[in-house]
Amino acid sequence: MDIGIFEGGAIAVCLGLVGTMWGFLQKLVSSKLREQYEIIVKLIDRINRSDDAAERRHNAMIEKTDDLEKAVVVLTDKISYLQGRINSKAI
Repeated sequence: MDIGIFEGGAIAVCLGLVGTMWGFLQKLVSSKLREQYEIIVKLIDRINRSDDAAERRHNAMIEKTDDLEKAVVVLTDKISYLQGRINSKAI
């Protein structure tokens, strides 16, 4: 028997194994990449929800600060009025 036939067969088997391994690795890597993509999308969505909640809290805090500022202005006006009344009676 000619050894060339066996060599050709062995090369064909090796190439078949390499091709099969290549296909398997390609499927494995693409599935892992898809899983990573889904995880990253979920993380981005979570960060966006967190940012929205923080912005709502910030806006509520600003509204409360504005309300307090208005109350301080009213109280300052009342104190000025009372000081004027006290000073006018002292003369």
